[in-house]
Amino acid sequence: MAGIYIHFPFCARFCIYCDFYSTKRTGEISQFADALCGEIKVRKDFFKKLGVPVTTLYVGGGTPSLMPAGSLSVVFRELKDKFSIESIESLDEVTMEVNPDDVTPSYLYSLRELGVTRISMGVQSFIDSHLVWMNRRHDSSKAVEAFNAAREAGFDNISIDLIFGFDGLSDEEWNYNLDRAIGLRPEHISSYQLSIEPKTKLGRQYEKGVYNALSDEVSLRQYSTLQKKLANAGYEQYEISSFCLPGREAKHNSSYWNRTPYLGLGPSAHSFDGVKRFWNEPSLTKYLKAYQQGDGKEHGDVVKNETSGQSGTVVKVVHSEILKKKDHFNETIMLSLRRADGMNPNELRAVFSEEMCSEFEKSVATQLKKGNLIMDGDKIRIPSGLLFLSDGIIRDLIL
Repeated sequence: MAGIYIHFPFCARFCIYCDFYSTKRTGEISQFADALCGEIKVRKDFFKKLGVPVTTLYVGGGTPSLMPAGSLSVVFRELKDKFSIESIESLDEVTMEVNPDDVTPSYLYSLRELGVTRISMGVQSFIDSHLVWMNRRHDSSKAVEAFNAAREAGFDNISIDLIFGFDGLSDEEWNYNLDRAIGLRPEHISSYQLSIEPKTKLGRQYEKGVYNALSDEVSLRQYSTLQKKLANAGYEQYEISSFCLPGREAKHNSSYWNRTPYLGLGPSAHSFDGVKRFWNEPSLTKYLKAYQQGDGKEHGDVVKNETSGQSGTVVKVVHSEILKKKDHFNETIMLSLRRADGMNPNELRAVFSEEMCSEFEKSVATQLKKGNLIMDGDKIRIPSGLLFLSDGIIRDLIL
């Protein structure tokens, strides 16, 4: 199994909290689609070298729902041809992120016809004043309308995003948001604590003292409310921030936590081939220059270099690093323990050295005594009530 991620780097406006690479240069969406097809041609042998088939596709951003269905059709056709995919519809899962304010019934029907099988909708809140503060373009009524339109278009696999843990969100309002979400009955809910990133508008407000972070105590209480209400409504938690109806886990996202190979396309997109990670420069300008003509060539280890107009200046589009054994070990632990079912520590011994495993097992024993880990059959996992504190627990386990 393997997946393809496409990063669509355009937004009509920026949310105050988001630090993903994006640009408001929406007039260049057509050029981006051409360049994306160019990168697909350059990367066409990625999965052949690994000997694995493509099984999932995820279009994220940015705001992918700004991309016209016609441009998306061209990109999907290029993916199908270059990666030997029988059809987009034949993939196990094809997810498209959408903003509620972009989706019309006709656009949603077009996505279905193109082979999209799963919608991920950035709702974030059902309280209009919070959406205004976040600088979202939609209001709560539009979110419900968009969700219902997706259902009418035939989507039976919809995920919605919700944010908690920010100053101004009361416990009553959080309960209201969860009740509204549960009432829609999406197959999947992703819920994240608001993080303060340095280069965002929210980060600047925090530095100036204009915004005060919510206390850990209140954030933990809201996370516990999230867990309890969704569990009572029939949702299963399978990862720190991910909840689903039985059997509706996100297949593409799960591959990240399983360290399955994936290919990232588009500016700032990351890739992993099992040994090495590489990532595209977060620059639309450089990306267009490298790939827009569709005749790019691989240079060395999928590092695409193009000479700019100035003599002697090299534009490096892709960066890479070969992971050390210790990096693989730590990533395996970190990503495994994000999952609710945890990990089997015995499986580490089949791959990693005695020294690494022994050191890890000593740390595990300490965390078991503290109650930060529990044994569940042959697996260790973080107790449900402590998943909110998982970063600190995992930090004490990695080498």
